[in-house]
Order: sequence, then C-alpha cells, then structure tokens
Amino acid sequence: MNDNAIISPQSGALLVAHPLMDDPNFVRTVILLIAHDDAEGSMGVVLNRPDLNSHHDSDSPLQRWIHSAVPPYCDFVGGPVEESGFICLRRDPSTTSGVTSVDIMSDVPTSTEPHRVFRGYSGWGPHQLAGEVKQQGWFVVPSFPDDAYDNDPATLWSRVIARQLGDIKKLSQFPRDPSMN
Repeated sequence: MNDNAIISPQSGALLVAHPLMDDPNFVRTVILLIAHDDAEGSMGVVLNRPDLNSHHDSDSPLQRWIHSAVPPYCDFVGGPVEESGFICLRRDPSTTSGVTSVDIMSDVPTSTEPHRVFRGYSGWGPHQLAGEVKQQGWFVVPSFPDDAYDNDPATLWSRVIARQLGDIKKLSQFPRDPSMN
C-alpha cells in the first residue's frame, strides 16, 4: 500500500498493526516507538491494551502513579517483553518520541503532568522491525501528542487508521473477524 501517511520507523512514530496481523500479542495494536535504531533494535509500548483487572499494593509507588495517571486508572500491557517490569511515560515535547520515562520509585506523581503506566514493552532485534514493516505487518504513521494518553483505548486503532490519508484510511472499518463480513 503506497500512502503519503506512511513514514520510516523512528522514535515518536506509531506502529499500527495491519488488520490481518495474527500474532495475539499485537492484534489491532497501536504502539508508540520510544526508541528505534535499525542496527540495534527498537522498543515501544502498546497504547491500547489497558489491564482493567490488574491489582497492586494500594500503598505502593506504582499504585500512586496509576491513580494519578490519565484515565482509565490501570496499568497498560506495554508488550510481551519483561512483563514483570513497569515503564511510566509522561509528556515531554523536547524528546523525539514526545515522551520521557519516569522513575516510579523515586519521582512523585503530579496531576499536572499527563502520564501512563505500562507493564512490559514491545521489542525488536536489529533489522527485525524493518522486515516486519516491509512485509506490511505494520503501518508506521506519525503520532499525535495525546495518543499515549488516549482515554478511549478500545477505539484507538480504528481512529488512528481513520486519520491517515489514502488507502490506509479505508482499513479503519475492517471487521475484527473478516469471515463474519
């Protein structure tokens, strides 16, 4: 698909799963690329997988960050890598990704800084992401400043697709189960 919305993988860009992606970790996901170097690998977090059933010690620093984050007030499944670790991102327009990570054990959350907590992350080895993009597993599109803090993650995939130009935009209405169409 040739589209003027597609860009090269880079920090701050979004990876949007092709509607036919069959990896259960990434079906209809939107990933914010936090770091990308084709020769060294890539890292990002899934923006649209809230874990509404997660429970943490109510007095922990982690819980304070979750409860002061933008809604929904839960951690998000950032990806299948290091699922026991947490990353907290907050807006930082001075960075190429538009976000910066926060040390949840020492920093204190404030309600004035939009932030979100992710459990685990998504990662790719050297040249792996470029290969997956070339095989059209992912669309790489520009991000908007509020994508990482979207309060309706269930519809983020279709809304990001719908705001693109050209043929990609048509995929926003692609059914979850094409056999039911």
